[in-house]
Amino acid sequence: MGLRKWVGGRQIGVENLLAGGEGIPEAKRRKWTLQTIDQAPFQVWVVVVAGIGFLTDAFGLFALNVVTPMLAYVYWPSNDPNVVPTVPSSIKTAMMCSTLAGTMFGQVGFGYAADVLGRRKMYGLELVIIIVGTMFLLMSSNGERNSMAIGGWLVAWRTIMGVGIGADYPLSAVITAEFAPRKYRARMLSWVFFAQPVGQLLANVLSLAAVEAYKPQIERRMHYCDPKDDECFRAIDRLWRLVVGIGIIPAVIALLFRFTIPESPRYTLDILQNTQGTLKDTANYYGAPELQPEHGNVEMIPVTPQIHISRRTSTCSEIGPDDDIISDSESERRPSNTNLHRHSTRQHQLPPGDPNFVPPLASMEDAKKFFITEGNWQYLLGTSLAWLFLDFAFYGLGLSSPQIVSHIWEEPNAEKGFPSVYATLRDNSLHTLVMVSIGTITGGLLMIKIVKHVSPKTIQLYGFVVLFVLFIVTGSAWTKLLEGARTGLIVLYVLSHIAFNLGPNVTTFIIPAEIFPTRYRCTCHGIAAASGKLGSWLVQIFLAYAFKSKSTEDQYQWEKNHFGQVLQVMSAFMVAGAITTYFLVPETRDHDNKSRTLEVLACGKKVIDELNRQRRREDENDS
Repeated sequence: MGLRKWVGGRQIGVENLLAGGEGIPEAKRRKWTLQTIDQAPFQVWVVVVAGIGFLTDAFGLFALNVVTPMLAYVYWPSNDPNVVPTVPSSIKTAMMCSTLAGTMFGQVGFGYAADVLGRRKMYGLELVIIIVGTMFLLMSSNGERNSMAIGGWLVAWRTIMGVGIGADYPLSAVITAEFAPRKYRARMLSWVFFAQPVGQLLANVLSLAAVEAYKPQIERRMHYCDPKDDECFRAIDRLWRLVVGIGIIPAVIALLFRFTIPESPRYTLDILQNTQGTLKDTANYYGAPELQPEHGNVEMIPVTPQIHISRRTSTCSEIGPDDDIISDSESERRPSNTNLHRHSTRQHQLPPGDPNFVPPLASMEDAKKFFITEGNWQYLLGTSLAWLFLDFAFYGLGLSSPQIVSHIWEEPNAEKGFPSVYATLRDNSLHTLVMVSIGTITGGLLMIKIVKHVSPKTIQLYGFVVLFVLFIVTGSAWTKLLEGARTGLIVLYVLSHIAFNLGPNVTTFIIPAEIFPTRYRCTCHGIAAASGKLGSWLVQIFLAYAFKSKSTEDQYQWEKNHFGQVLQVMSAFMVAGAITTYFLVPETRDHDNKSRTLEVLACGKKVIDELNRQRRREDENDS
């Protein structure tokens, strides 16, 4: 039973393309299923189901920004009137790195499991892990008379949460791509990823609301809680638990939906090779009416309008520059009654991306052939490196927002008078809301609009270039802007977050979900995503130690004076990302800027390279 029937709303699907579930010949079931998916309207419920979980992931990941200052007041208080309480840098770095390490494990482990066991069996399990990890995190304590180390508990449960957060990356991306119609695939993936900035926004907004709610208990003239004031300690301790615990609500809602979604139709077709089961799921989910066998002939949708292969090949990805190219009209006259369970001679004659082609199952021999012999390791390397370079900068700024915000806004000091506990926590949420969420939300919305007209590869390439310019300008002028033009610094910081989300932060999520075959799609997406988290893990180590004060100068002042150099280092990573995108990331759009089918993209480098060469020739002819 499909999700729409569970919801009870109007069935939204394609018109009757073919009729008769039981009466459809075996040879036509696969074609009908893929055509039904690719001609369906925008799949709102797929975006909702995947997006709610992704929102939960972002909320849990970035809520660390707003609760870290709260933890300092409760568990690392300071009685020094000239010092604002802070979490020790070793604990802070360990919390961030443990979360990211868990995320890496979840991305690779669940990605591989989803390819082996199925998408549906894994979908929802990652949210259970997040819910359990969050609940245990909420119960963390330093025990009676500090009998336990609160830092150890925070690190341990953040690691568990990270596993669940990481697992959602390949699962949500791949399930969305495999359910998405060809026309709307990039937009649907952009909408799902848009849940990340929404999750960041909610973390900041709810934190601000919670601080306001606890204002009577924490509004003190002092910048720390008096050891004799138990009310202040209890209020802040409840405050951070409330902010983190709210993230369980969307996770539970998403869990209800995820257990109702059917198995990915492409997984059932390509891996399970169950055409009858896929046909029923597709008819239920996409609202296809009951079919009549006498209407069994369907006009084949040209899945690859540029080329077809005339010589016999063992897989659709085998094409060389000397292969014969024939027209669409000639290919459409070919018989289409291929037996889907026999790799016959007719199967070997199918053009690349033909919906009747049954791909091989995953095996060591096939993996070696696809990735090594046919050169598709370049695509895996390209998507992985691009994500690593991107996340080095994105998480360097995103997970370090409290420190960066404090550098850019007027910092507290003893001469001017430290703000109260309430003012400090309120400003942390408010300033992060202004500097981060405005940019990420704006960039995400623009991305949804622009990806209809520009290919993800082009957006990623120019996004890296724009980020390089912003980082090199901001880094070079950091000291001068900090001294006399903080407003300009805030604007540049907001622009950088717009460029992130109107650029590689979204496209690195989209492209790996499109360019790999079904049998390796989740694994490859998980590897690429884990490479990104490796970059975010490295930048936390870099920020913690590379610019550590080597003199008697105050650590805060040292960081503020030298952060421009950090941005300059990040700009070099943006150049590396642009180079990687240009040479190692494939184009997923055809000459008419239409998304290529997943079946065509699954053919691999040889076919895509030939399609891209023809695209360039056509562009030259048009010009």
